[in-house]
Amino acid sequence: MLLADGDDTFADALSDALDRAPAAAAVSRVRDHAAAVAAVETEPYDCVVTEYDIDGPGGESGGDDRNESEVDDAASGLDILRRVRERDPALPVFLVTGAGSERVAAAAVDADATGYLRKGESTGDDGSVAEALAERIDDAVATYRSGSGTREVGEDRAEILDRMADGFVAVDADDAITHLNAQAAALAGAVDGSESAAEGAEGAERRDDAASGSEPGDADALVGTSLWDAFPDAAETEFETAFERARATGEPTEARTYYEPAASWFEARIYPSASGVSVYFRDVTGAVEEREEIQRRERVMRRLYEIISAKDDPFEGKVEKLLALGRDVLGAESGLLSNVQGSRYVVEVADDVTGSFGEGAVVDLSETNCERVVSTAASVQVRDVASDPDLSARSGFVQQGISCYVGAPVIVDGDVYGTFCFYDRTDRSEPFSDWEATLVDLMARWVGYELERRETQIEMRRERDRLEQFASVVSHDLRSPLNVAAGNVDLVRESVDDERLARTSKALDRMEELIGDALSFARLGERVVETEAVDLVRVVEEAWATTATGDATLAADALGTVVGDASRVRTLFENLFRNAVEHAGDAPTVTVGWDDGVLYVADDGPGIPEENRDQVFETGYTTSGEGTGFGLGIVKAVAEAHGWTVRAAAADGGGARFEFGDVVRRRGD
Repeated sequence: MLLADGDDTFADALSDALDRAPAAAAVSRVRDHAAAVAAVETEPYDCVVTEYDIDGPGGESGGDDRNESEVDDAASGLDILRRVRERDPALPVFLVTGAGSERVAAAAVDADATGYLRKGESTGDDGSVAEALAERIDDAVATYRSGSGTREVGEDRAEILDRMADGFVAVDADDAITHLNAQAAALAGAVDGSESAAEGAEGAERRDDAASGSEPGDADALVGTSLWDAFPDAAETEFETAFERARATGEPTEARTYYEPAASWFEARIYPSASGVSVYFRDVTGAVEEREEIQRRERVMRRLYEIISAKDDPFEGKVEKLLALGRDVLGAESGLLSNVQGSRYVVEVADDVTGSFGEGAVVDLSETNCERVVSTAASVQVRDVASDPDLSARSGFVQQGISCYVGAPVIVDGDVYGTFCFYDRTDRSEPFSDWEATLVDLMARWVGYELERRETQIEMRRERDRLEQFASVVSHDLRSPLNVAAGNVDLVRESVDDERLARTSKALDRMEELIGDALSFARLGERVVETEAVDLVRVVEEAWATTATGDATLAADALGTVVGDASRVRTLFENLFRNAVEHAGDAPTVTVGWDDGVLYVADDGPGIPEENRDQVFETGYTTSGEGTGFGLGIVKAVAEAHGWTVRAAAADGGGARFEFGDVVRRRGD
């Protein structure tokens, strides 16, 4: 026997198995294709065993380290098989492979191999592949030596084909089936003798005549039958188009087709040859359904995003659309958003076709499935309420007949506000999937976030109204008597020279300054809605010109343009410049510039101690006897109204530096 294989482990195992076989075997071993060619063309053998990937890496993996498509058939075990067949059609030749593929198995059939085995496959018992091969070699050699000069080729082919995981069909030039394996025959039998919707009575009669006297899926009876009679529902599909293209071009093709009789998707690989066409197909229904499920989920998430991002829809309208989306995805009759107030369960938004709950309905929380969600602050899914002793005793099941339920808590400010849930009067055959439960939870989370945001907006409006009221009082009710007092002091000072009047006048001026800063603080912190292109150089120069800067020096070049409210940005710089002049000493230099996308204002004064840098923005905080304590508070208010960040830091020379992040610059600046 010739063994052409570089895999030492398998060679040793086969030799040991042959030693235990009834008939003695003298094994001649070669390790590469060239040596195998020389051996079969010069030496007589009773049997040949050849690895498909003869020149592949040795060791236990055999050819596993290389993909089958990377192996050249002209330098493989298939070439050895063909060379042997040219010399002796009956000589037993077994093709083995470490990796294997349906293409190699089919090629082994076409080349008339006696047997085809994968080294790593199961033999159906406790024996190894080597032992199974040794037994088959013993039988094949005994038949060969019997002198009959023939063997049951059909049986060998059937055995090889049936070992394939894929379905296999080979047809001749007239589309008559020449070979097929058990998997293909079973698919042909999937029609089960009934008339398919696509073929009509004439096609059914033709198939019955072709396979008369046979059982559905009988491979022997189907040999000689037309491919299109055996698989009538494959006609006029993507498969037929690919099949005809392969035959016309001589190039392999692929097709994915839904085969109605088997209610499954199949992926077919079609290989044309001079003698006909070979087709390998496998059931890919699972992969197709998985892909379709992924696409469905993507559509759901896209719709979810469209609903929650719609600017013109009110909150209640968005909730209604989420409930409709959830009902469609879950296949549920109803859905609702509730608000729990103590032991009361209040329906806020409902999409209920059962009539059990309407908007504004109030029921006892303990009688609902949602009570479990509220008490645990966690999602709950029940596919069959009747199987839950606790829930099945509640009126939700007893009176309303709610048989399946999925709900999630709506959390607002850390507390359970209510639930977002779906239910049906029919129980489900399968539990809610993780994805379905997650979708409901995601909807509930958005509802909670939106409710929190609405509460925040309401509180902000209240705060803004209080500030407006404060500003009105300051502007009218305080300034009027202040102006009267200041005017009277000025009149008295014209006729009376008294130091006390001077101090009074200075105090009144101080009050005017405080009122002005308080008004600025109240009004400049409102969110900037209407923006414009702000030329920073111009705004900085105007702010410098209107601020008492004394002998200070400004350094500001090439600042570019930002997006904002020019008036408020100018106020921001005025307060920064005033702060620098008050705290940076005599004749400071104030620099305005950009540093890695951050806008900054710095001076060369003594700076701000690190432990005080967060305090400086607090209203009323000041280290100067002349300051009001509002200046940097106004700076922070204006910055935050623009959506900017602000922080105090140390300048390069040790002075104070104020940095502004997230400033929107005009493109190109």
